[in-house]
Amino acid sequence: MKLFSISCALLYFLQTHAQIKGKVVDSNKNPIAFANVMLYADDNETLIRGVITNENGNFNITSSLNTAEYNLKVSLLGFKTWESMAFNYSSGRVKHMPEIVLNELTDQLDAITLVSKKKLIKRTQEGSIINVQESLLTKGSTALQLLERSPGVILDQRHNSFSLNGKNNTTIMINGKVIRMPTADIITMLNGMSADNIERIELLTNPSSKYDVDGNAGIINIVLQKNENLGFRGNASVSGGYGLGVKQTSSVSLNYGTEKIAAFGSYSFVYDDTFGGFRGIGSTMLPVFGGVTFIDFNSETSRINRSHNLNLGTDYQLNKKSSLGISLLLNSSSPTINTKNRGLYDFEVNPYLDARIHLKSNANWKNYNASSFYEFSNDTNTFTVTTDYINYNNQSPNLVNSIYLNELGEPFQPEGDIYNTGNRGFNETNIDVGVMKIDYKTNINEKLVIETGLKGSISKTENTARIEIEEGGVFVTDERFISNTETKEQIAALYAQGNYNLSNKLNLQMGIRYEYWNQSFDESSLDRKFGKLFPSIFLTKTISDATSWNVAYTKRITRPNYIDLASYLRYNSPTSVYTGNPQLLPSITNTLNITYNYKSLSFSLMGTLEDNPIAYYQVTEDSRSDLVLVSPQNLKYQNSLDLQMNIPWRILNWWNINCNSTFGHRAYKLLHTPMETTNNYFHYNFNINQTFNITDKLSLELSGWYTSNHYNGSYKVDGFGSINTGVKKSFKNGSSLQFTVTDLLRSIDIKSSIGSVTREAYNNMANVSYRPESARSSIFRLSYAYSFGNSKVKAGNSRTGAKDENSRIN
Repeated sequence: MKLFSISCALLYFLQTHAQIKGKVVDSNKNPIAFANVMLYADDNETLIRGVITNENGNFNITSSLNTAEYNLKVSLLGFKTWESMAFNYSSGRVKHMPEIVLNELTDQLDAITLVSKKKLIKRTQEGSIINVQESLLTKGSTALQLLERSPGVILDQRHNSFSLNGKNNTTIMINGKVIRMPTADIITMLNGMSADNIERIELLTNPSSKYDVDGNAGIINIVLQKNENLGFRGNASVSGGYGLGVKQTSSVSLNYGTEKIAAFGSYSFVYDDTFGGFRGIGSTMLPVFGGVTFIDFNSETSRINRSHNLNLGTDYQLNKKSSLGISLLLNSSSPTINTKNRGLYDFEVNPYLDARIHLKSNANWKNYNASSFYEFSNDTNTFTVTTDYINYNNQSPNLVNSIYLNELGEPFQPEGDIYNTGNRGFNETNIDVGVMKIDYKTNINEKLVIETGLKGSISKTENTARIEIEEGGVFVTDERFISNTETKEQIAALYAQGNYNLSNKLNLQMGIRYEYWNQSFDESSLDRKFGKLFPSIFLTKTISDATSWNVAYTKRITRPNYIDLASYLRYNSPTSVYTGNPQLLPSITNTLNITYNYKSLSFSLMGTLEDNPIAYYQVTEDSRSDLVLVSPQNLKYQNSLDLQMNIPWRILNWWNINCNSTFGHRAYKLLHTPMETTNNYFHYNFNINQTFNITDKLSLELSGWYTSNHYNGSYKVDGFGSINTGVKKSFKNGSSLQFTVTDLLRSIDIKSSIGSVTREAYNNMANVSYRPESARSSIFRLSYAYSFGNSKVKAGNSRTGAKDENSRIN
């Protein structure tokens, strides 16, 4: 009797702890939340139990099951119902269903409108995803403004540089394609790209081994919108605005899909008349001045950007298992730049000097990326080949006129050949890159997925630069300002990674990537080549449907950008130029990240050790001691420890808040200053977004961001931030009208200091205040957007293997 009771209890225990698990995704492998999952027995006549999927598409059916045959059905409004074949269940075991794919219905009832709201910020094991279309401030904005408002992203508008979580050398990608152009031109491109066509921004601070390992701060991937299913769909938008100058953005996107072919295209034109300027007060001991000289320097720049962005592509379904496609991404800009500088020089040994310098530039740059792909895929294997050709060309001639006044305001010609009355500069950079990438993915079983691949790239960078000095009405080449360089590079990479479910709630992903780098210069003494291994490890522990832990370790490399290795020359003043640094070394970064997720809350602790980090716009001495060089330089190291938090908060049904912040400590060592120096500091930044749903069709947004004091190499930057607001009105025909205000309080006043950390080259010391246009006048924009055609159109695939190469034109 006792044995019988124990046997019954054991049988009951096995029954009540039976589980059937699985995941539901759409045709693009995106998880589907809130799908109905129903378990039937007796040939679909007896419903055993029903559950819904969580926000990650996962479901877990726990019930009293005997050894028998069962059927599973998954349904959701807008999708075709999925039904499994009959399967056997063995009592007491956990049944893992293969990934379930729901296909969307093409024909929907016109009377039913489905509206889904995504989270503004979503955390993943590799970083964060910003669903920018959930923000009212997106319409009418540029891609650059979206990045400036993204958590942890700092934009240095004066020096045209990015950083992510306090780290430079961030890789910028569009649709997974690395943008290969100088940072200043990337900023110009993003400032000329409409945000209306951007679906999301991915901030990948812990990329796995399948990604290129370039960029120690991680990857910023801008994903353009695409639509799904069959038919024709389009979207058009126009916006107008004003700050100190006129702003105008027009964009249109079209998608067309059939069972075999998908085609997509988008075009935007941006006109932006913008202003900015800085004032620097300090002193120098440049030998050409003959002693200590006090300087009060003012610079005002007006810039008219005219930017065109074109994205075209198509893919063709050869059969049920294979497809191929091509795409073209083209960016071009022709900015007109006028800069007026006024320098007041109080010499120790020479007369007082008032130098007034006017610089004019009409630049013209183009960047295009032609890509193709072939993919074969079945139930267990995926094989993909991508090829890319990239070309970047920048021509930026400029003309400089100078006049000199004494302390009485009378024109005169100072002694010394540096005080020329005019000069003109010529600078052309051309970069060609070819890339081929092969990837293979296989599902070994329900628990193990293996990915592997290889990649090769070749590139050539040509740079021609010179500055000519006007003498007696004739322009003569100055030997100090001549540069002609050619750089060639080959990179080969091989990676492999596996994703293994150690248990129902424990997942391990391990990867290794080997990269070989060979670079040759005109001067062979600068040639370099090496090979290194870059591992990555991700361990995820799922506590419940709402709670999980992630531990990630990655190793990455930051190769110097092509343009930073070129000895280009850009005029700054009679005694200083901007230039590259052919002796830059790549930096290596090791990062450990521990993340806790509870529902939509996320907390991460990240430690980073970085060797040879690159700091931009550092002041160095010229060997002839009569010229200041402003160039990128290697630091010895930079180590950091950061706490990152993302906290969404729904106060009321109509009031939502999302707060994202980072607090950290950094320590680094300078090598380029006259004395090697160490420095450390605390840093924090936060981004707060509030949305007020006044009615179903009317909403208001108020957002703000702030970054505290921080350092870029040897100069200090004081904290700064901004408050932005916007209101949106939606209409029944699917169109919308938005009004936004950027920098409501005109608070972006960026103050920095040189010489506060240690003694600089030529004993330079200065306090600089940079004020962009919004600090002088808030920027107001009115935008209208309208969608037309079928609301669900099959997406074309824009794929590339050139993620790393594109960014290094940055």
